[in-house]
Amino acid sequence: MIQFLRIVGIAAAIFGAGPGIAGSVDTPRCHGDLAVADQLLHGVRLREHSVQQGDWQGLCRLLQRNLRDMSRARQLMYPCLTGHDHGENIGQMDASIGDIRYVLDTRCR
Repeated sequence: MIQFLRIVGIAAAIFGAGPGIAGSVDTPRCHGDLAVADQLLHGVRLREHSVQQGDWQGLCRLLQRNLRDMSRARQLMYPCLTGHDHGENIGQMDASIGDIRYVLDTRCR
């Protein structure tokens, strides 16, 4: 059921090296924003398999929360990532957010 989502392998790549990673803006604000984004994406990862097969109401609630958290994480990451990291990771976030919206629009009316 949750295979609709191709989320969050990006979080490990983005945040595995900590807030001062290559491809990021080196400011206190970005360090803090990237740390918050990491926490949000970590929450998405933890919830990934928390819904039982066939529980569409539970999945819809989960996806709504994940959409909020991923959208907020993307908003925080967007000005703080640069170069290849920005293009690749924001692109993956956009694709995952699009996947979530598709499922919400087609399965969670």
